[in-house]
Amino acid sequence: MSRRVVRVLLLLIVVGVVAVLLPRSGPLSINLNVNVPRPVTVHIDNPSYAPNFYHDNSQRAIPKSPPASKTLSPKQHSILSAITSFAKYADHVFDKIAVREERFGRLPANQRPLAEAIGYNTHFGDARSRARSNAKFLDKVADYARETYGFSSGDITDTARHEYVADFLAHVSRDWSSEGSQERATIFPPILDALKDGLAGLKGEKKVLVPGFGLGRLAHEIANETDYFVDACELDYGSIIAYNYLVNQTTTPFEHTVYPFITNWPFQQTAKGRFAPIHFPDVLPTSRVNLVEGDFLVEFPESEKYDAVVTLFFIDVSENIIDFLSNIHRLLKPGGLWINLGPFKWGSFSQLQLSAEEVLDLSERLGFKVNHDSRRSIEAVYAHQVDSLLKYTYVTQFWTARKP
Repeated sequence: MSRRVVRVLLLLIVVGVVAVLLPRSGPLSINLNVNVPRPVTVHIDNPSYAPNFYHDNSQRAIPKSPPASKTLSPKQHSILSAITSFAKYADHVFDKIAVREERFGRLPANQRPLAEAIGYNTHFGDARSRARSNAKFLDKVADYARETYGFSSGDITDTARHEYVADFLAHVSRDWSSEGSQERATIFPPILDALKDGLAGLKGEKKVLVPGFGLGRLAHEIANETDYFVDACELDYGSIIAYNYLVNQTTTPFEHTVYPFITNWPFQQTAKGRFAPIHFPDVLPTSRVNLVEGDFLVEFPESEKYDAVVTLFFIDVSENIIDFLSNIHRLLKPGGLWINLGPFKWGSFSQLQLSAEEVLDLSERLGFKVNHDSRRSIEAVYAHQVDSLLKYTYVTQFWTARKP
């Protein structure tokens, strides 16, 4: 028998004897004192060359979670989700910038001087600087919304829907900046002219509804006309809280500045195009518009209330187009005017994804008298960045119809 085997047998005998002699009052307890190192804070003098550190939170406090006992209605949750998305913008955009910086960091060492010679390495700092400026404005929007709807500074939802902010940055350029004037000049005049001609025979107050309000420029343009009283409806609280801030916290034209394109690096004609500012509003939204928050199918119980309903880039967001068209018909007074302009970019949730001809056929079956002579195609871009090398053009369909 080898010496190793003998030693193992002796050890087993000793352990057995000790186990017999130990008291039976409870299990054997072993106390291990382990020293766990404290977190280490690393200070980086040049963060642009530290691509693995995604967040630049030096000026932003980490938000607190909402009280566990607070129960929100669906509407409150929608509002707070929009507020959270605006408040957490910086976290999201710094992540996106850091991903690009990490990819830049993978360049071979011999190629890096070439990229630096054309100034590419400066873009990350430029993007972060403008992201902080955006975040400062968006924080103001979020804070004003908290005050408006009765939330505290610590109230947030678990997740942020970053499309709320992306949509706002696109729509504020389209609706309220000088850069969006060309888009508006394409799609607004046909609608405004059709309203003027279609309601010319009415005297006194003219009631118009604009569902799918967005940030509201079209509704305000309509309300600028004498004797026009405009109701609008919007379900998206990202648009609603931004519009409320714009209307109530703006005193001069071009008071606000955002940088909508700081994460849009492809399709740029020049390097500075990524960092182009948008100053807004180009005019003050002073005309009277009554904004109804909520679902177009739910919030208007009174039938035959409106002389005209205007739908701009709206009817194709419906889950059920028959419900939308039926509701438009119900809300119009006898002889009332429906004006539509938009593409048919149906969502995946739409129960019917119809062609333009099918929508017109369906409209007539629901009781509308369509003016087929008014129908025409209008090419229109949507939230387009001036000088971008990419342009999406919709061939929108325009028509008017009457409720007999």
